[in-house]
Amino acid sequence: MSGLFILGSTGLVGSQTVKYGLESKEFDKVVTVTRSLPDFATDSKVDSIVESDTSKWSDIIHNIKPSPLAFISAFGTTRAKAGSAEKFKEIDYGINYESAKAAKANGAKVCVLVSAYGASATSLFLYMKTKGELEDAIIDLKFDYTIILKPGVLIGERKEDHGLGNSLAMKVGKWVQGTWLSPLVQPIDASDVGRLAIDFAERGLKGDLKESVLKVGAPEMIKLAENFKSV
Repeated sequence: MSGLFILGSTGLVGSQTVKYGLESKEFDKVVTVTRSLPDFATDSKVDSIVESDTSKWSDIIHNIKPSPLAFISAFGTTRAKAGSAEKFKEIDYGINYESAKAAKANGAKVCVLVSAYGASATSLFLYMKTKGELEDAIIDLKFDYTIILKPGVLIGERKEDHGLGNSLAMKVGKWVQGTWLSPLVQPIDASDVGRLAIDFAERGLKGDLKESVLKVGAPEMIKLAENFKSV
């Protein structure tokens, strides 16, 4: 068995990733770093590191022993929550990249990044452009396996407000999920994204992936999630 590190473990997708990580038989330890003590910290399988200063996170990740072989990031924010475009990039790109880089240097073999459907470094929109630039930078770190999950609108209950735009998108996603309008926004339950993140991390460690870099788009993620539910 191997250790698993999850960044963004208290968020909408991250909390679900922790849930499935704890249920996984492939991981004997789930390591997280958060600003405050999370609810799941009492689980015996969890090594919860609390550090309010996010600038120290990469150093912490670099020095975790034994080194988790899988790194999953569901960490992110919005411009509205960050307060400015500069702060958004500092958080969404900066913390993610430095954390992944530290995990790789510490021995991680597999990286799963939860990005966004439509993310591209050439996008004219800050959110999608930043996500796309992060995808490219993570791929350049050259983990043994890099999996980029690109979900559409996320469905679930957030603990924190991520701004009006995010709230409206989630409401629209709930309304159209399962209807003929669904392909427009590709809504997917956060729990399904978390489960897929764990599944790909497990498969990467087993060498059960055909390519070293995989980008899994929203339509494919929805199909894979449906396959889980039909088993």
